[in-house]
Amino acid sequence: MNNNLTVIERDGQLLVDSREVKDMIGKEHDQLLRSIRKYIEYLHSAKMQSENYFILSEYLNKRNQPQPHFFLTKMGCELVANKMTGQKGLVFTAKYVEAFNRMEKDLMQPKTELEVLAATVNNMVEQEKRITVIENEQKRIFDLIGLNPSNWRKEINKIIRLIAKESGLSHSAVWSESYKTLEARGKCNLQRRLDNKRNNMKKEGASKTKVEKANFMDIIDEDPKLTEIFLAIVKDMAVKYKVTLKKETA
Repeated sequence: MNNNLTVIERDGQLLVDSREVKDMIGKEHDQLLRSIRKYIEYLHSAKMQSENYFILSEYLNKRNQPQPHFFLTKMGCELVANKMTGQKGLVFTAKYVEAFNRMEKDLMQPKTELEVLAATVNNMVEQEKRITVIENEQKRIFDLIGLNPSNWRKEINKIIRLIAKESGLSHSAVWSESYKTLEARGKCNLQRRLDNKRNNMKKEGASKTKVEKANFMDIIDEDPKLTEIFLAIVKDMAVKYKVTLKKETA
């Protein structure tokens, strides 16, 4: 078992890499990723911010191909440790507490003017890189959604599939997140609108099958304002989960 655990600082957060965590707890990386994705789904179900625990990222493998990994905050480490028992759990807990405390102590040490200047320059460079990445991601997403009235629903479905693939969440969890966000931003109740629509369809003599097929997307499609808000929400989610065109599979 690897006894090394490196804590890094990024955007004011102290983080450790899931690739190091898996060595310490004696798990395959894929196993750890599956566990973390399940934790994220539970956190989302409880309407909690998973980014306070786990942050999805990528690294390049030996073939120069992008692969997923997570950065864990101290609270993320605690969630992982709480699921472990015996020596491995105890050692991992001790090591991550030591590593985080050591990093926190180092950050509190006074720095020379040269060190402060170097840190400021590094932060500016990193910020510029992040801005560039975000702009590129947004461009890809805007390219993905052509805002063509005839096919926007198809494009949204495509992005939702990609988000589920990249985040490890279930399709239903991704749809649920998008609808809840829409209700908050659009100040609407989708279920109430859907119930009203179905009642009106019944009064107009629509078949039972057609009534049952009516869904939230129909409600959004009928309201231009909701459509505009929903498209913006899905784009934001795509950027959040680092969805890109090149990652789409047939």
